Amino acid sequence: MEATVYISHGSRSEQGNKVFVSFIEKVISTGESTNAAYGFLENARPTIFEAVESCILKGASSVTVVPVLLLPGIHANVDIPAELDRVRQKYPEIKIFYGEPLGANDTILEIVLDRLKKQGFTGMNSETILLVGHGSRDPLAAAEFEKLADRVHEKVSAKVDTGYITTQPFYGEKLLGTDSSSKIYILPFLLYTGGFTAKIEETVHNVLIQYPEKEIILCEPIGFDERLGELLMQRVDEARGR
Repeated sequence: MEATVYISHGSRSEQGNKVFVSFIEKVISTGESTNAAYGFLENARPTIFEAVESCILKGASSVTVVPVLLLPGIHANVDIPAELDRVRQKYPEIKIFYGEPLGANDTILEIVLDRLKKQGFTGMNSETILLVGHGSRDPLAAAEFEKLADRVHEKVSAKVDTGYITTQPFYGEKLLGTDSSSKIYILPFLLYTGGFTAKIEETVHNVLIQYPEKEIILCEPIGFDERLGELLMQRVDEARGR
């Protein structure tokens, strides 16, 4: 029996985790697998080990694990695989397949453009898009993020830039360096809302106090958009070699 497990990073906010659970339960309900579960890397339960083991105890002979993460990085490439190795040690007879993160693709691009359009983005040369990511020590994450920025730029005539919350180049510095004549659209490239989005809002507020001539528009984060559900199921099929 095949099983599927979706792994989220997990949020310090209980409400944030509830949003993920509601989203992923809908994904599971529309999928083919009758043996499916979800787990968290940190901040919530079930853990990765608990989620995968629950499927094994229900009779799964193979488990496909898909990270519900926007970009590759330490979590996707190191932390989650390390937890899966623990499962393999206890259940060596079980086949475990591992999928790719969501990445830069047509679905993500569509969501980004929709978030911008909702806030009045017109694509004029006088406008600037600043994509704000969490940041990662893994260069693969930055490479994929720049790939997304390039794809957005292919669709619009406006300047597209990137910045990060936890690593350089910091998005706050990018905000300060942007031409004051340009209307700046900030798009948080994040699944969870909460502490990081609040920090971005605070930064924007402080920049506007210091430079009131700047026009900064904050867009909705990517969030757990329902369109990601189909993309996750594609990742499951890819991991299984279909």
